Amino acid sequence: MKNNCRRFIRLAWLALGLCAIQTAHAEKADRDKPIEISADRGNLDQLKGVTVWQGNVVIIQGTLKLNADRATVTQDKQGNQTMQATGRQVNFRQKMDGKNEWIEGQANQLDYNTVTHVAVLTGNARVKRGSDLVIGNVITYNTETEMYEVSSGASSNGGRVTAIIQPRPRDNSPAKKTDGSTP
Repeated sequence: MKNNCRRFIRLAWLALGLCAIQTAHAEKADRDKPIEISADRGNLDQLKGVTVWQGNVVIIQGTLKLNADRATVTQDKQGNQTMQATGRQVNFRQKMDGKNEWIEGQANQLDYNTVTHVAVLTGNARVKRGSDLVIGNVITYNTETEMYEVSSGASSNGGRVTAIIQPRPRDNSPAKKTDGSTP
């Protein structure tokens, strides 16, 4: 039963992604913007390539804004990075490319890997894209393929996942004849 529900949610997000594939990308210009990090305290271990920010952490890059209690960023010798943000509630918000629309999320923990391009939101996870919403215990999102997977936990919504997908607006304009005139 859980596999069927997980498969349904995956298909629902795939359909949503296909409907919005041209316009549902995060703001592309953000990746070229500087990263601003503020926190109560931070430390860097250059030998291990680990940076830890603690206390009211705010990370801003262009339209992307992330709030957490703690963020740990590791970087290997090739420059690949992983980030883990934790807190009572980790929140993020980013503008969609070419639209006046935002993607917002929250969870107890957010993990991101620049090699796999996978973000994992764990614990009371929610992602809202426009008017669409998905809720579960764990939400995994590949930022390249735009594929989501959501799974439940016993403490999350009675062990179930939820997706609310708004209908696409219909074109109510009169149909045009093949000669270009309207009926």
